[in-house]
Amino acid sequence: MSSSLRRGRVLLKPLSELNVSAWRRVHAHFRDPEIAHLNGTPPSRMPLWLLKRVLRADSRRRDRESYGIFDVSGGEEHYIGTIELYDIRHDQATLGIIIGERSHWSRGFGPEAIGAILERAFGTLNLERVTLSTFGDNERAQAAFKKVGFHEKRRFLTGRGRVDVQMELSRWAWLEGASNTVSEHLAS
Repeated sequence: MSSSLRRGRVLLKPLSELNVSAWRRVHAHFRDPEIAHLNGTPPSRMPLWLLKRVLRADSRRRDRESYGIFDVSGGEEHYIGTIELYDIRHDQATLGIIIGERSHWSRGFGPEAIGAILERAFGTLNLERVTLSTFGDNERAQAAFKKVGFHEKRRFLTGRGRVDVQMELSRWAWLEGASNTVSEHLAS
């Protein structure tokens, strides 16, 4: 796995570099019923030591890159969530993200963290496509994904009565969006 990634107000650090305070926040996020609902899982009942062991072991897999997300806008590092690329195979991967700190919801931290990991995905890892799945009732997440260029591929009703929204972003679309952003900045 790479070292830290930076974009805007966020710093992504490999899980192996998280301190005790950050791990306590990870644990709190995984136990939070609202966050669990948004991810389609029950709240975790694992003790911190076991959750840490499981996530660290997963992060060492060759088909996964997992990071803690830190807000660095105030000059200090404050842990706010996790992001990962998983099922990295051939030229594609799946994206997952949790902004667990409610104080950071709807403030643009998600798209900045996603942008940082997409730079790695389409640059260093040379992927052609990144996919993800979210739920229809998680409109905040859908807006964040669309903001960085993801588009909806399909929706379907799950066996549990929720609408699953599958989205994807190609390297071409990412690069096209990045060049448009640069052009907009140069024109202003």
